[in-house]
Amino acid sequence: MAQSYETQLQALKSQFTKLTHSYEKLQSHQLKHKKVNSREECEESLVTSSDPRNLYKKLEEFKLREGDKNGTICQNYPVYLDAQQKLLSEKYDLFQKQTQNYQFQIHNKKKNQDEVITYAQPESEKDDLIIEKLKATVNEIARNKNKLEEENLKLREDLKVYQNQCQNMEADFSEMRHELQSRDGLWRRMQLECQQLHTELLKIKEYKDTQEIQIKHQSSGVQLTEQLENKNTELLLFAESQERQREELNKIRNHIYREEQSHCSEQERMKTEISDLTEELHQKEITIATIMEKATLLERQLKMELETKDKLLAKQQLLEFQYQVIKSENTHLKEMVENQEHESCMNIDLCNKEHGNFTASVHKMKHENLRLENSVAKLQNDRGISILGCTDTYGETEHSYQIHSKMQEKEERSFQNKDAGEMECQQTDMLTASGYHRNRSPALYGQGNITGSKSDSIVSSHPLHRGHEKKIVYKSPSPLVGYPLGFGGPYPKMGRTGSLLSPAYSGEEMKLSEEIKLSSPHEMSFLATTEKFLQEEDKHAREFEERLNLHLEELQRYSENILKKHARIQQSRHT
Repeated sequence: MAQSYETQLQALKSQFTKLTHSYEKLQSHQLKHKKVNSREECEESLVTSSDPRNLYKKLEEFKLREGDKNGTICQNYPVYLDAQQKLLSEKYDLFQKQTQNYQFQIHNKKKNQDEVITYAQPESEKDDLIIEKLKATVNEIARNKNKLEEENLKLREDLKVYQNQCQNMEADFSEMRHELQSRDGLWRRMQLECQQLHTELLKIKEYKDTQEIQIKHQSSGVQLTEQLENKNTELLLFAESQERQREELNKIRNHIYREEQSHCSEQERMKTEISDLTEELHQKEITIATIMEKATLLERQLKMELETKDKLLAKQQLLEFQYQVIKSENTHLKEMVENQEHESCMNIDLCNKEHGNFTASVHKMKHENLRLENSVAKLQNDRGISILGCTDTYGETEHSYQIHSKMQEKEERSFQNKDAGEMECQQTDMLTASGYHRNRSPALYGQGNITGSKSDSIVSSHPLHRGHEKKIVYKSPSPLVGYPLGFGGPYPKMGRTGSLLSPAYSGEEMKLSEEIKLSSPHEMSFLATTEKFLQEEDKHAREFEERLNLHLEELQRYSENILKKHARIQQSRHT
């Protein structure tokens, strides 16, 4: 359709150019005709009289008017063709009337000339010439009239052709207008359809966006449900682990309670034994009253007993050293437990192993305490035997006591070596399990200040009055040998709070040593010394029992603290 429309436009343009070319030809022809007419009129003006000159002027004016009108009509020919035709017809009528009037005038002039001829024959020749000239002019006018008629006919034919062309052009224009209107309607319909499609596309996009948002919400809801299910499963697992831990705690508490009951029963048994021993001592005092005569021998025996007491003090220092060794081991266990607290986030099995090691260490400490109590009982029995024995068997008892003390020292050393080997094995196992933690905390095995709850194990022994807690500067437990027996290596007496013997005990020991040194054997009787010795031993046993009870309480507290920390770590994990 567009191509046909363009071809039609090109055809119309070509027709319009043809019309403009024909109009230019007409204008040039009219100009030529005007020039010719002007020349003829100039020639006739010399010949003709005043009346023909007016006619020629009128004709020229008429031609000029016609030319101007034809030019305007040709310029506006599609609108003024009909008007031009009417004007031409009117002008033709006027021209005919003028020719008729001119012929009438000529006829009148002829009559007048005939009359003049009759009156003036000499002028007749002139008149004849004038008449001939007039006839020639009339003929020329007739010729011009015929030419004008022919031109008018040609113009009428051209007008008809132009009218037909204009009609055809108008028909083409009307068809083009109809086509343009139809195309405008189609274009508007297309625009409306495009707008509708655009609105539909926008609606589809909105619908797709809503669907995508719904899908996202559904996917997020599914993810949230999955997360909730995972969290519920984790909570169930956590509840199960808590129940297991509670069961383990209950087992540990029951075990500790049983051990406390066994310890209480052992304490009662020891008390009964001590009461029996006191009764025996009373009976022995009655027997000793009969042996007052042998005071000198007994004084010597007292000197020997002082020496044995020095040995006992040395042995007690040995026991203190062993206690400090055990204390260092327990501090090492404490550090292992702290490491286990740090590693409990990654390995719960290690925590269970540490609990097992902890319980094993507690059992070992209890075993050592029982062994120490047995050694104290043996020493008391040895003393009673040495007091009641006669002077002849004193040397044998002393020799056997020395052998027994040497055997005990060997056993203790072997036991210490075994404990040290076991502790080293545990250290290597724990270090392999938690190697990265040493790199982060370089002060773990050398220069750590252990603060907080000092009731971690039997090692962290408080003084009797618990009101003032101090920090224990712990150093490496590796140099266990090479210190004097009185000071115990890396634990000096000044500034340390966790020693085995209390300050009261050490003061009483110093007082006894001073009294023994100051009192002469003549001033002090055997019974008084034995009573004092037994009283002091009772006091030491009670203090030792109190310390053991304190250590057990501290162990309970430490286990509770460990369990609380473990629970907090698990809570922090889940959160």
